[in-house]
Amino acid sequence: MSGESELSAWIRHGRADSEPEAEMSWQRFVDYGITEVLGGKGHLAELRLFKSLWTSRLERQAVLRLRLVQMLAHYGHAKLVDRQLAILAMRFGLHVEPRTVIGKGLRLSHPTSIVIGKGLKLGERCKLYQQVTLAAAPLEDEPGMARVGDDVTIFPGAKFVGKGRVGNRVIVGANAVVADVFGDDVVIGGVPARVIRQVRPDERTGSGRPE
Repeated sequence: MSGESELSAWIRHGRADSEPEAEMSWQRFVDYGITEVLGGKGHLAELRLFKSLWTSRLERQAVLRLRLVQMLAHYGHAKLVDRQLAILAMRFGLHVEPRTVIGKGLRLSHPTSIVIGKGLKLGERCKLYQQVTLAAAPLEDEPGMARVGDDVTIFPGAKFVGKGRVGNRVIVGANAVVADVFGDDVVIGGVPARVIRQVRPDERTGSGRPE
């Protein structure tokens, strides 16, 4: 049985709905998919999400396959996880640690060459552009280093390393190297990153509602 055929069969018959609530249960996968891929429209969500693995816009395909990896990893489907990780790497250059906690509302604009490392937590409604690197948490911070808060926009080429982290409603400029700790409501940029200004009240941060 091919990887995709095995995946199809598992989604149809092996959802493991009786599994205890977890970081990415089947129910949560569908709930996140409705927000991140289907634009909040839940009609026939399961069927539409399955079709979206091949037919939706690339940025939504990337997010959906990332969520699929997280769900399959939770339920212990190691071969399917490897298959989906390979697809993410080959099709998008996207490398993600399956157990990384990523809040609802993720958006990957131009999903190419993005790395999301091990032992991290990302908040809700985060928007990442191409060539962003979120390095794995330092060993002393694992598991669950809160690398990125809620409603954060990270522009192309930005890198988070070492102890680098940001709070909520933050904008990270292109090619910034974030190696320090920053709070809420700031725009940061540069190498190393520094605070440039405060976020304006009317300034949008994070992903908001998918387009």
